[in-house]
Amino acid sequence: MRHGRKTKSKRFNGYKQHIATDLDTSLILACAVTAANRPEEEATPQLKADLDLQGASIAQLYVDRGYINSSLVDDVQNANGKVVCKPWLVRGKRPELFKKTDFKLDMRSHTITCPAGQVEHFEPGHVVEFDPEACGPCKLRSKCTHSASGKGRTVSIAADERLQKKLRILQATPSGRAEQRQRVGVEHRLAHIAARQGRRARYLGVRKNVFDLRRAAVIQNLETIHRTKSAA
Repeated sequence: MRHGRKTKSKRFNGYKQHIATDLDTSLILACAVTAANRPEEEATPQLKADLDLQGASIAQLYVDRGYINSSLVDDVQNANGKVVCKPWLVRGKRPELFKKTDFKLDMRSHTITCPAGQVEHFEPGHVVEFDPEACGPCKLRSKCTHSASGKGRTVSIAADERLQKKLRILQATPSGRAEQRQRVGVEHRLAHIAARQGRRARYLGVRKNVFDLRRAAVIQNLETIHRTKSAA
């Protein structure tokens, strides 16, 4: 049995459905199915293959955080497109200490500055450690780290730190949060499909369930087109 998790307490079995939707027309353009225990990013090659068959290109990509490490995100960025997604939460293990967001990151020079003004060079995807000799006598040490004597504060730098920084800036503004909420259109399409198919997979195996998802997507698209024409 394939077990997947949404949260620590919410578990589901079977398969996960993935779709790509044109938010302007509300039409579903691509479909994919993966086992429930596989990461979301593994669905993007199939989604991209469906989009390529239609000659569709992506200027703005609205995705869930589960897809942020996918090759599709890299393709959009390399084509100077825009990626809109909620950033990963920055949670410190010790709330009384400075968080990562209290440090100043300069993505151009690849430097990080601590609240006390100490500067270190970093490489994306690695952990940077501040100079222990500077951290030792620092007046802010008690608010920064509980590391043993002779060790400095460490900060993990994500491989996609540049993108995550942009997403945090976007989320910090009302207009940015409103833009992130546009992705709810994808959730609406998935909800309509779930209402039509039910909560249980009808078939065994990914291939047959992909066919069933595409069939439901076609019906959903026909309903969308009919509703649009009737309202015109």
